[in-house]
Amino acid sequence: MNDFRVNPRSSALVIVDLQYGSASRDHGYGVVYRSIGYTELVDGYIARIQDTVVPSVQRLQAAFRTAGAPVIFLTVGTVVGDLSDMPPRFRRAAKHWTELGLAPPYARLGTREMAVLDEIAPLPGEPVIAKTGASGFTASPLERVLWNRQVRELVFCGVATAYCVESTLRDAADRGFDCVLAEDACADVTDAIHQRGVQSCAAFGRVARADAIVAELTGADQAVARNGSRLVEASRQGRD
Repeated sequence: MNDFRVNPRSSALVIVDLQYGSASRDHGYGVVYRSIGYTELVDGYIARIQDTVVPSVQRLQAAFRTAGAPVIFLTVGTVVGDLSDMPPRFRRAAKHWTELGLAPPYARLGTREMAVLDEIAPLPGEPVIAKTGASGFTASPLERVLWNRQVRELVFCGVATAYCVESTLRDAADRGFDCVLAEDACADVTDAIHQRGVQSCAAFGRVARADAIVAELTGADQAVARNGSRLVEASRQGRD
């Protein structure tokens, strides 16, 4: 079912919502959830992003860029500014936060909250696509961008594993793309929720670690396999 390869001529890296509003302690959701007493939870989430996710994404970015394969960024938030372009649940939640005396954490186009983290910032010419819901396919031109670039295989990373990453990957699979989840390049609020997202994504594609994906993209895994075969053959001949 998942015997496809990540091919540099037909693959893209899709980085989901690794923006300040969703992945920073001092912006957006980080501020709101710390203010209501979830500091430890936020700190654990941000620690995974900084210590595990960002380095893994950087390795993937370097490999895709070197191979000449697209690196595509998704960000989530309101484009028009008043949340009327987002599903109703966001406006109800915004009302809830406001009643608590808190600024709603939803990013707006043009603000720091909707900017990609500096550590993995887009290079000139790399698409940054704003979406207004969980999936990158339901409210953005992502699909058109992928088809125009003749992409067939997608590698997903970002946040949150069991929400926007999973939603986008599942929609991609239903649209005929072959999908890989870079497990160590994703994060969710807790490890248990992260693992739930990973398990769900496994039904729609392949799950791998960033280094294995890089090896596949560059052909290093096949080179190792060929060298191994030659060593086995040489060993066999030496015994004959």
